[in-house]
Amino acid sequence: MCFRQFYSSIRFKCWHQEDDENVELMHQVSLNDRHHLPACNQSLTGPSFGGSTTNDGLRNRFKLTYNIQLPPEHTYLGKLERVDSLERFEPGSIQRIPVSGHHSIVYPGEIIPLILTNSLLEFDGSDSNRIGLVFWEHPYRKRIFGVVCQVCEKDIRDSAMVLKTVAQQRFEVVPQPDGALTRSVQREGRAHYYAEVKILPEVLLPDPLTSYCTNNVVKINNLARNRLMAAQSSVWPKFVYDQYGSNEILHKVSRFLEFLQIESVPTADPVMLSFWLAKNIPLSETDRKELFYTNSVLTRMLLVNNILDYTCAFCCRKCDRKIANYVDMFAMSKQGVSSSYCNSSGFVHETLTVYRVIPKTIRTTSKPSTDFSWFPGYSWQISVCNACNNHIGWKFVTTKRGYKPKKFYGLCGKTIRVSSDQKVVPSATEDIAKMMPPNRYK
Repeated sequence: MCFRQFYSSIRFKCWHQEDDENVELMHQVSLNDRHHLPACNQSLTGPSFGGSTTNDGLRNRFKLTYNIQLPPEHTYLGKLERVDSLERFEPGSIQRIPVSGHHSIVYPGEIIPLILTNSLLEFDGSDSNRIGLVFWEHPYRKRIFGVVCQVCEKDIRDSAMVLKTVAQQRFEVVPQPDGALTRSVQREGRAHYYAEVKILPEVLLPDPLTSYCTNNVVKINNLARNRLMAAQSSVWPKFVYDQYGSNEILHKVSRFLEFLQIESVPTADPVMLSFWLAKNIPLSETDRKELFYTNSVLTRMLLVNNILDYTCAFCCRKCDRKIANYVDMFAMSKQGVSSSYCNSSGFVHETLTVYRVIPKTIRTTSKPSTDFSWFPGYSWQISVCNACNNHIGWKFVTTKRGYKPKKFYGLCGKTIRVSSDQKVVPSATEDIAKMMPPNRYK
């Protein structure tokens, strides 16, 4: 569903009754909170901008009892030794760092687990706490980009290195004079690759109206009044500047976070918030590239704002069969609805968690297992598309009493596609309202 229409047209009956466990989550509310639930024939208005919201009903829609602090710890990797953090690189500087190819785009702020069988890092040395993930499969205008990851925990096991890293800064690979993008260094009979990278800046532009204010206007401790007074003395009316501001976007974001019941979000840092949204809002591959490659935080937020006005669903990348809906998303981790996890073979899966899938669209092909489980207290089973047998993700079922949800699904970002091709046209009233000048022009 579209962000603008979140639950404005969804009723309880839209949930398939055969999915008893998730229907139970909607109706199992404590006696003290029972009066907050809307009637079954009453529409729910969710985190769309504008309109009213039944906050308590939305809050009690799902009652999680699982500790969402556990998945980001990646306990399945075993005991790791903590590593001291390093200072960030200066934006615009050229650095030489060890690099490794990565199959998907990683945004700053993400926690990325890695198992390197052919370790790129020196076990002792200044470069042992950094690694660059390069997106060879996602070039942009014939240029190669990536992200610098800071190692925060690591362990050496049987000539392999197990790492837990945090993505920090974007970079562009700088070609060598001979045109090569990487250099190999032989160490203990193995080739290790290094690259010269240019650290990309994060351009945070001020609000066009507040920056236009004179010194006397700035002294007024009221942002809304400052903007209004600045608009009265500028060439363009205020609604023109509002189109290039972030107020509307932040309003959508707050309702989005309320829907997902997420509190630990870097809302105070516009740069990290823009990356968090790019990670947790379902995007097509084209949109993911645009959000990563732009240096402007405002441009990134405006792109997010535009994306939120489209309907979307999750489809099988191979046969294009619809697997799940946008409204089925939920946060099983404090990192959000989408996180990266590593399997025992060292492959990193970008995984999106949903409460349910569309009935009869996927099936499990393995027995339940708790080995290397990304969610402690849950067993996992491999799930494939019913139509084409393409690997879709995993079904997780609780193994402990009291854990809710009792089951959920993890969709693999490599094998699903985000379908977002229908734009929601605002009402004629909204269109006219946007075109109308402020009151002072009447």
